[in-house]
Amino acid sequence: MHGVPDRVYLRHLLQEAGGSRREAARRAGVGRSTLYRWLEEGLLDVPLETLRARYGPRPPRPSKLAPYHPLIHARLAEFPALQATRLFAECRAAGYPGGYSQLRAYVGTLRPASAPVVRFETAPGEQAQVDFAHCRLPWGIRYALIVVLGYSRLLWVRFYPRQDLRTLQHGLAACLDDWGGVPRHLLFDQMRSVLTRDDRLAGGGLLTNPECQRFAQHYGFPPPGLPALSRPDQRQSGAPHPLPAGQLPLRPHLRQRR
Repeated sequence: MHGVPDRVYLRHLLQEAGGSRREAARRAGVGRSTLYRWLEEGLLDVPLETLRARYGPRPPRPSKLAPYHPLIHARLAEFPALQATRLFAECRAAGYPGGYSQLRAYVGTLRPASAPVVRFETAPGEQAQVDFAHCRLPWGIRYALIVVLGYSRLLWVRFYPRQDLRTLQHGLAACLDDWGGVPRHLLFDQMRSVLTRDDRLAGGGLLTNPECQRFAQHYGFPPPGLPALSRPDQRQSGAPHPLPAGQLPLRPHLRQRR
């Protein structure tokens, strides 16, 4: 395919070679028949500003899935939650010769759009979330104690060789000392060091570890318990609060530790 740059180069070569068409076509890598046709049609004399591609959009081609659209619509109308893999198997049984990715993309256009995820916000100094992360490092396994303030997303991390109650208390004490204050609530995941199973309760219910209760009483926040909201609910509930611009005044939001 030869485009506008080839025509410009040919025009320059024709002027430089004194009008020798054979020499210009050889140096430009263009066939002589093509050059002669361009000269006869006057394409080399057309101003560059008016040159446009003469290729129009290709006519739409019917897809292999098009004959099976009524089947997909009927099945989704009867079972809206039907998976694309099941629809693919049914279309295959009906003679569909195409692939799965084409069918999955088409089914995605038919399903309603999911609700946008709303960021969960808390008031300043209201809540911090505590959890352990399992880290596999070249020198062994370490456990990262992670504490995050819900309002400012201030993150505190420290690595420990174990994941137990003593580690939790040591890390929380160090975190609260670094922050210079205590949030009103600490939200824990279902850690074994925080919640213990009591077989005396119906179904072996969970109770807060007494050592955690004493630790919470010492620092002045409610004793740890089962989270009121699961993690997906925390991401999708609550009205977002606007965050202030610039550096966040974090420590004034926290209550002084006892």
